[in-house]
Amino acid sequence: MNTQAAIKQQAETHLLEAAKEFQKCMQCGKCRSVCPVFKELGNELYVARGKNKLAEKLVSGDLQITKRVKDAINECLNCKTCSANCPAGVSPEHVVLRLRWYITTQEGLGFFKALIFRHLLWHKWPITLGAMFIGLAQRALFGIGPKNPVRYLFPLFGFSKRRFFPLMALRSAQSQYPEVIPPKKGPSKGRIGYFTGCAGNLIYTNVVKSVVDILTGYGYEVVIPKKQKCNGTPVLANGDYDGARMFMEHNFDLFQRHDLDAIVVACSSCGMALKKEIKVFMEESSELQAFTEKVYDINEFIEKNIDIKKEELGSLPYKVSYHDPCHMVRGQGISEQPRKLLKMIPGVEFKEMKDAAVCCGSAGSYCITHYDTAIKINNHKVENIQAAEVEYVATGCPTCVMHIQDNLLQHESNEKMRFVVEMLADSLRAAKTI
Repeated sequence: MNTQAAIKQQAETHLLEAAKEFQKCMQCGKCRSVCPVFKELGNELYVARGKNKLAEKLVSGDLQITKRVKDAINECLNCKTCSANCPAGVSPEHVVLRLRWYITTQEGLGFFKALIFRHLLWHKWPITLGAMFIGLAQRALFGIGPKNPVRYLFPLFGFSKRRFFPLMALRSAQSQYPEVIPPKKGPSKGRIGYFTGCAGNLIYTNVVKSVVDILTGYGYEVVIPKKQKCNGTPVLANGDYDGARMFMEHNFDLFQRHDLDAIVVACSSCGMALKKEIKVFMEESSELQAFTEKVYDINEFIEKNIDIKKEELGSLPYKVSYHDPCHMVRGQGISEQPRKLLKMIPGVEFKEMKDAAVCCGSAGSYCITHYDTAIKINNHKVENIQAAEVEYVATGCPTCVMHIQDNLLQHESNEKMRFVVEMLADSLRAAKTI
C-alpha cells in the first residue's frame, strides 16, 4: 500500500471510530450542565453534543475542515465529565481525539508540533537541557516575580504575562539516581518500576525523591529506566496519533525488559496513559494485559501494598484539602486512596472542599493554548479552596499543581499546592521511619 492510500485509510478509520461513539448520542443536552468549558463560553459547538454533531457532518461529508471547526474541536479539556454523566454511555472525548487525529492526517502535524513531539520530546536531552537553562534564568531573575519586566516578553512565546511558572530543576531527578535502587535494609519485597514522567523528572523532583524514599524505606527495590520518554498523552491530545504510538510502544518495550512486580507513577495522566490509552495503540495481547495490570498510581500502590503503622508517622499540623485530578478520578477511578493517606497523617485536619472532582482547567497544554478560559474555569476552584479555609491542597497531578498554584498566586492567596506522596513522605521522615 502506498503512502497516500495508507493515510486515507487511517483517516477513514478515525472517522469510523468516532462514528461508533457519536451515533449513541440522544442529543439530550445533559453534557451542557456539566461541561466546564460550556459553563464559561456558552457555545453549543464547544459542548459534547455540539462536537458529536460536527463529527456527524464530517463523516457524512456535509462539512469541511475549517478554522471554526478546528477551534470547536480544540475546546475540550478531556476531563471526561461528559462521559461520566452521559445517560447514553457516549465517550465524547474519544470523538474529540479521533477528530483531532483525522485533521492531522488531512493537514499534517505542522512545523512547531512536529518539532516539539517528534524531536524535542522524543530525543529528550533538548528538553532536559532547556529545563536546566530555564531554571538558571528563573533563579537569576529572582523567580520572575509579578513586577519583573521580563514578563512583557512572555506573549512572544505564547504565554500570558500574568502567569506564574514553577521553578525548574537544575538537575533532573533521573540523573540523581542509579537505574536500580536497592531497598534501604533487608531483602527486597519486590521489584518496582518507576515511571517518573516529564514533570517529576524536570520540575517536581521532590516528588520523585518522596516516591523512592517511601518504596525503598519499606523494602522495595526501585527501577528507574533511564531511557523512558514522555507517556504520550500530550502528543495524543494534540492530534499526533503516530507520535503517541511511538512513545507508548517505546515505554512498553523499555519497561518490559525489566522483571518488574509493579510499575508506579506519581502523575495522573501518566497513569491513565500506561493503564488505558496504551490499549488504543497496541494490539491486544497477554503481554499488554499483564503490563497494564502492573501499573499503579503511587497513592493506590501505597494504600494497597504498604502497611504503614501509626507510630511510623510524624505529626504535620496542617489543614489540608484534596483536589481530584480528572485523569485520576474519572480516568482511573482513584479517589478514596489519596484521601485515606492524608487522613492517616497525625496532626492533619482534612477538610473536603466543594466540587473537589470538578476540573481545574489545566488539562495539559489547554492551559497554555487557551489560558484565559482555563483561568476562568480555575477561578471556581480557587473560590472553593479559599472557602475550605486550609493551608494546603494536595493532589496527584503536576499540571493541576502548576495551574492552581499559578491562579492562587494571582489571587494573592496563601494556600500552597502539594502532592499527597510528598506530605506522606514528610510525615514518615518526621518520625525517622524513612
